[in-house]
Amino acid sequence: MTTFALNNLWAYLQGLSLSQSEREWLANKLIMPKEAKTELSAEEKKARFLRLAGIWSETEEGEEYYQMMKHRNDDSYCSYCGLG
Repeated sequence: MTTFALNNLWAYLQGLSLSQSEREWLANKLIMPKEAKTELSAEEKKARFLRLAGIWSETEEGEEYYQMMKHRNDDSYCSYCGLG
């Protein structure tokens, strides 16, 4: 956020009539550390894809699409022929 936006937010927060418990709740939310993003395993990624793709994922085209998406950032992967 920009300094201007933070100043506006601060002015807004000061204008609220909050109880002590509400102030403590808000303070805890404002200082809460950002949760670390966990990396999914290959099996979890495939399971998520299959869950989202539904019945389509059971077809040959679904498996080809999964492999293409799995390797989309690989420089050596050929999405046309499937060779990597």
